[in-house]
Amino acid sequence: MDSDRTTRVAKTFGFSQDEVKLLLVAVRHMRRTFAQPRRNDPALDAYAALYDALFEKLRDMAGPLPDSVEDVIE
Repeated sequence: MDSDRTTRVAKTFGFSQDEVKLLLVAVRHMRRTFAQPRRNDPALDAYAALYDALFEKLRDMAGPLPDSVEDVIE
């Protein structure tokens, strides 16, 4: 996704680029929260998959991230 498009998409939903990046971090945290319980209860896979998809969408909307942030997110 190009930078202009990501900015337009974020603004369409009323988010600044910084807010989208914060949402990205929050979703990343939820993905990690599901990691252990997911191993014990496969029924959680559906919820975890939703967070995985949301993470990717937000990552596209956030645009380029600084290297220091990129390392932490993965």
